[in-house]
Amino acid sequence: GSATVSTRLLAHLERPYAGLDYAKLPPADVVIMLGGMMRPSTNDVFGGELTHAADRLITAAQVTRTIKPKALILGGGGLNPGQPGRTEGEINQRWLAEWGLPGAPVLLLGPCRNTRDEAQRSKALLEQHGWKRVILVTSASHMRRSEAVFRKLGMDVVPVACDFRGLAHLVRNDPFNPFPALERLDHLNVACHEYIGWWVYKLRGWV
Repeated sequence: GSATVSTRLLAHLERPYAGLDYAKLPPADVVIMLGGMMRPSTNDVFGGELTHAADRLITAAQVTRTIKPKALILGGGGLNPGQPGRTEGEINQRWLAEWGLPGAPVLLLGPCRNTRDEAQRSKALLEQHGWKRVILVTSASHMRRSEAVFRKLGMDVVPVACDFRGLAHLVRNDPFNPFPALERLDHLNVACHEYIGWWVYKLRGWV
């Protein structure tokens, strides 16, 4: 929490997806945004609290407005099991509709347990509609594992990453601080989750 080691570990995951020219995005049939950017909150508007990964929704909406695909597909888990209208995807769908975004039909994957579940449900939707190319939107640190899962299932994926927390932090060039920073400890948490998650998925044959 005092040094930049944790931030550099996170930035290492993000760096392959940095520097994208949004003006040169190829055409695609659909944009798929993975969930994981919201926690349940009965006191917040629409019933959800946005996390640092909320960049996913902004990025997905903007990419959809830019390339005009046939649909925007939203993933995510169930925030409040058993309560209708309380999944992450449903809350995001309502927000997009209220704001008149993003200019394309918005479809839901339903409550998903993990990234592979999202990929499997996405593949079923693509096969149902005859769609081929996918623009995949998720956090940069999560993209390596996500892209590999989708490709393993045979989908043509164009990765569009966002939420570059590690690289954004390194730009600030913060020096060593003897007092541990909570943000750096959170970077370590996210980085460990992804490094360990990659090997778990690999052992299961998912990537």
